[in-house]
Amino acid sequence: MIFYNKLEEFLLAISLFIMVIINFLNVISRYFIHASISFTEELLILMFLWNTMLASALAFKLKAHLGLSALTDLFPHKFQKYVVIIATAATIILMAILSKFGMAMIQNQIKFSVKTAVMELPEPILSLAIPCGALLVIIRIIETGYRQLVELKEGGK
Repeated sequence: MIFYNKLEEFLLAISLFIMVIINFLNVISRYFIHASISFTEELLILMFLWNTMLASALAFKLKAHLGLSALTDLFPHKFQKYVVIIATAATIILMAILSKFGMAMIQNQIKFSVKTAVMELPEPILSLAIPCGALLVIIRIIETGYRQLVELKEGGK
């Protein structure tokens, strides 16, 4: 359970560490050898996309998305639970749509055997970040929405 609670933090920390090392090595290579390590840019883009989706899920988990509290706080206490429910449902719908289109994109990439330009990795590896990240956001927004409803209920007593 501890790993699940820290999943995003763990994956982001490892990924960002690797990205810094790769980028540092590329800078050193350009400075001393006057040549870039060709695959690093592609690898960094791949990792950046995965990090973006993981960080989005982490932000929902930590209630760090500005809209989560800013919108709710605009309403009187008795209406706040409805705002939380609507915002949670809207986010779930948006992420489900994102996931659906991400999966369609992956299916096309598999159908046409699309590979990355330099490393020749299957492009779906990169694109898989979209539906996987959307699913993780859905899980985290459900958890956060539930926690917010419990907090509003306890605060209203």
